[in-house]
Amino acid sequence: MGKTKGIDIAYNPESGEFEYNNADDAYQYEEWKKSKEYIAMVNEEFDKHKPKYSEADIDNAISNGFKSLVVTSEEVGIDVYEKLFRQHFNEALNGI
Repeated sequence: MGKTKGIDIAYNPESGEFEYNNADDAYQYEEWKKSKEYIAMVNEEFDKHKPKYSEADIDNAISNGFKSLVVTSEEVGIDVYEKLFRQHFNEALNGI
């Protein structure tokens, strides 16, 4: 079986970052953090956590979802009522 190169990493609580104990690894890591690829990766992660819809959009979709329902939960049952509401909510939210 072949050998694998071990990477010696330690956590520094003062800086709050992981530090490489090998000088070459530390240099490569710092250069990577300055690269366009790193910036693109970080921006993609931020984009994943941005809300897709504003609170106003959600409030409007909820209002329109309830206004679109012409039956009551007693008439069709709570399961069907929930499915109908979800359908109308999603349609209102996505502008369908």
